[in-house]
Amino acid sequence: MIELLYRGFDGLDVSFQAQIPAALSQALEAAKAEAQKFRSAMPFEWNGVHMTIAESGARNGYAFVASTGDFGATWFFKKPNIYDPWGVRVSCSSFLLATKGLGGARAEIYAVLDALGIVVPPGGESIGRVDYALDFLAPGFVLSSEHFIMPSNTGWKLHADAQEFNENGKSGRVSSVTVGKMPRRQIIVYDKRAEIIAKRKLAWWEIWDANRVACGLEPLIRDDPRSHAVWRVEIRAGKHHLKEEWKITKWSNLHDHFGDLVAETLRKVRHVSPNGDSNRSRWPESALWQAVRAEVEHDLLEMRSNASPDRVKVVQREAHAQLLLGQMAGLQVAVAALLGVEFTSRPAFAVSCGEQLAGRIQSDPEHFARKLADASGRYHVIA
Repeated sequence: MIELLYRGFDGLDVSFQAQIPAALSQALEAAKAEAQKFRSAMPFEWNGVHMTIAESGARNGYAFVASTGDFGATWFFKKPNIYDPWGVRVSCSSFLLATKGLGGARAEIYAVLDALGIVVPPGGESIGRVDYALDFLAPGFVLSSEHFIMPSNTGWKLHADAQEFNENGKSGRVSSVTVGKMPRRQIIVYDKRAEIIAKRKLAWWEIWDANRVACGLEPLIRDDPRSHAVWRVEIRAGKHHLKEEWKITKWSNLHDHFGDLVAETLRKVRHVSPNGDSNRSRWPESALWQAVRAEVEHDLLEMRSNASPDRVKVVQREAHAQLLLGQMAGLQVAVAALLGVEFTSRPAFAVSCGEQLAGRIQSDPEHFARKLADASGRYHVIA
């Protein structure tokens, strides 16, 4: 049985024919210098927009890279230049698109542009990449590159786990198959459950469970990879495919033609089930592909999850806090080993470490207050 857990946009890159104001450029330059000085992204606020500014810029002339967090977007800014009118690019996060949908993400983009004082003329957008994803609960599904039918000139690659993510530990399990190459057309099928655990994107549990609960079903069992396996089918359209094949550059083009783009992609690349026929092209479409095709027949543009954005943020913040606590415990073990502390003395040693840290804070409160303010600024953006 295959059950849909989520469908919606997962990636969106847009460039704008606009320049940042001179005052903002100067402020970003100062924040970037601070980031380079401390070798860490630094918090930055402008007219109510909270960001972190990276130490370096990006390719194609973008002097500044800023992030509004896991539930926002990555922004790329060029220094004002009358000879280079396309001075702003934005790449939306998957969480922003999942919790607010395409319409909500678009509204947030323009709200940030307005707050930053960036003026975009009508039609001054250029869509550079669009990703659309569908997540399925598919227990028993086994991924194989041999089960894909594609045009003869289409490249593909696979990723095989060193060890299967389940109890029997068999090696060579295929966890991802990618067909096609960006910046053209690409389809990737991969083990989304394993990916969110490895990358600690644990807020996806909340998104999947919200949709299940909305349908009257029980939440997923998180420690059961066998019967609660989640596989993602992701359809990616890069700038060459969007512009050259489909003439999609503006929001209106995306609205009018993206559904047809996805439908054609699923006709050109198919996942099939072997039936003994020597001609692979005659193998029938798999149950997974039938489910994908059925879902994309619906409206593709305004999909969003049923999960509360605030609840999703809380889950992701807690996951990040647990990661940091784990790192603190690991550092404490390393110090204990370095000092020859016996295992039985570990509790007392932990208390001693806490007291030493408290003493350092008390000895230089201004330094730690400044560090706390910097960290608070960074994590304000993250969560």
